[in-house]
Amino acid sequence: MIRVLTATAVLFGLLSGPVFAADFVLEKPHTQVEFVATHLALSRVHGHMPMVSGTATIGPNDLPTAVNVTFDAAAIDTQYEPRDKTLREQYLETAKYPTITFVERGVSGTPSAFTMIGDLTIHGVTKPVSLAFSVDAAATLKGKRNISYTGTGKIDRRDYGMTFGPLLNGFLVVGNDITLTIETTAVEQ
Repeated sequence: MIRVLTATAVLFGLLSGPVFAADFVLEKPHTQVEFVATHLALSRVHGHMPMVSGTATIGPNDLPTAVNVTFDAAAIDTQYEPRDKTLREQYLETAKYPTITFVERGVSGTPSAFTMIGDLTIHGVTKPVSLAFSVDAAATLKGKRNISYTGTGKIDRRDYGMTFGPLLNGFLVVGNDITLTIETTAVEQ
């Protein structure tokens, strides 16, 4: 009887102990950042930027405790090459600043709605940003934990040293506010 009680106590202790964080890689084929900018105060232009690399440490409740992501600014794609060339050369200056990075500084909230604070570096300028995220789904596939996330946020391009902008009939060709949508799947290593 004492052995059964001792074994039960040990098992309970193991099951109720702290959940340790695990290392994850953000999958390239399932990670994308979409940005939306206003064009001439009339229409919205959508673009994408591929991820170069991304890692995360995921803690309890599938909330990330550390995220480090690099995007390829030189591969910006709005489905219109002349515009892409202007964004690369004049706005982002990708010859000098070929990547965009994000490093998480903290999260708060629940899996269904959490805020991620981090440092975003664009055009050689690093500024803190706040992004609203949620855990979309989690599953174990081929013995590895997979967790998908969606996040949104807004930045002002002027905060990153892109204060210029040609005017056409008094309107900015590219608006100052840029809306970001991030989708990713993190896979346990």
